[in-house]
Amino acid sequence: MKIKVELLGLPTLSSLIGKRSEVEITGETVTDLVAHLAKRYGHKVRQILLDQKGDLDSTIQVIVNEESFLPREEISLRTLQDGDKVIILLLAGGG
Repeated sequence: MKIKVELLGLPTLSSLIGKRSEVEITGETVTDLVAHLAKRYGHKVRQILLDQKGDLDSTIQVIVNEESFLPREEISLRTLQDGDKVIILLLAGGG
């Protein structure tokens, strides 16, 4: 299935993948998409997206189809459909 991916606040990742791209994945979930990106684009992507345990890093947030942020406990459960848009962004704080 083809998934549209948009990256926000991740310039290093954008230079590797493209700020907006469409990827073909064989999996069904957001976790499968992240694993696909890490496998396809290599070590640098794994460093940016994944923590030392191989889970999505806590500084990364995900939005599917312009809904609200996906809760951490739903990342591995959220299924994707052909044509879905996934926004991956760096969680920034400040004040």
